[in-house]
Amino acid sequence: MSTNAKLYDGLDLLFRELWGKTLHHGLWIKGNESPVQARNNLAQVCLTALAPQKGDTIADIGCGYGTFSHLIVKDSDCQVHSITNSLAQIQAATSHPNITFHHTDWLDHSLPPRSLDKAIALESLSHFPNFDTFLSATSKSLRPGALFVISDWYAKPHPSPVEQLLLRNLAKTGAIPNWRPINHLLTAASRHHFTLQNQQNFSSQAAPTWNAFFKLSCLLPFQKPKLIPLLSKTALHRPPLLISFPLLRLAYHLGILEYHLCIFKKEPTT
Repeated sequence: MSTNAKLYDGLDLLFRELWGKTLHHGLWIKGNESPVQARNNLAQVCLTALAPQKGDTIADIGCGYGTFSHLIVKDSDCQVHSITNSLAQIQAATSHPNITFHHTDWLDHSLPPRSLDKAIALESLSHFPNFDTFLSATSKSLRPGALFVISDWYAKPHPSPVEQLLLRNLAKTGAIPNWRPINHLLTAASRHHFTLQNQQNFSSQAAPTWNAFFKLSCLLPFQKPKLIPLLSKTALHRPPLLISFPLLRLAYHLGILEYHLCIFKKEPTT
């Protein structure tokens, strides 16, 4: 089992109690949204970018509990392949006739070549240590002309040694590889025949996610006392977890972390 699968399986109940079944940032567009509204904002932005159409076959890479997959099929008659390496997430996901869940690593998926019209990686790319390997696996599965949407967080270019130390420790707490700059993705994407169609920087709108996460974490023992044993166990096994939330907010405030949404088009290959 991969490190991030162990993290999500081990913290499954805690994550769901804190943040629901949408394990991604929110976007505070107006500034006064609730965490639920903010998460819905990001989901709607990603859905608009993906633009699912009737008859599309789409991959939701790193689908979590399948919440975004359900959003895709809600108003469009398409087929979605939802991939996660977390068994706990698969077991907690809600089934749908147009959604096929795959308990596997994306790099080991068995989807046929050129079988996908579109794909989305909603905060899953950052879990892969090598952009080229990830993009190669994705490129093979997409037909020419297909859209690929990536919504994720990145390090700023050329962080200082102190900033690098902070990022390494925060990444370790979240069981992900160290963050890389967005330009590393853009360069790798061009090598795998992806042309950038649009890029949006949502750093300032995504940053309040970690204020909300920290506040909810502090309130949880009082709102749901039955979870105190779980919280105590988590604190003992993962002591840096709670303090990582305000540090992540600080990293955004200092410009060390950035949040971008990118839309790529798969170009024909010879």
